[in-house]
Amino acid sequence: METKLIRKVKGSPDETRSFKDNKGKMDVFYLGDSTVGRGEFEPGWQWSQHVKPIAGTPSCQAAHTGYVLEGRMAVKMDDGAETEYGPGDFF
Repeated sequence: METKLIRKVKGSPDETRSFKDNKGKMDVFYLGDSTVGRGEFEPGWQWSQHVKPIAGTPSCQAAHTGYVLEGRMAVKMDDGAETEYGPGDFF
């Protein structure tokens, strides 16, 4: 298996996905077989209002791994489990 070095720059995503009503964006970077997103969520952002109309699913169907730089985000799963993430949290 050949190993390749890949470098991407924060300001040059491969794709930018804007949320409905300009409530933020997701910059997407393709790194070989992996995809990484850098999200910016404006105050008042809600998945149900600002992504659901774009995704067309009742809830987010993607698995996420991340780190919170600033701000807070409440997350509720389909099974009712919920938590809140803040600065310094990994998820």
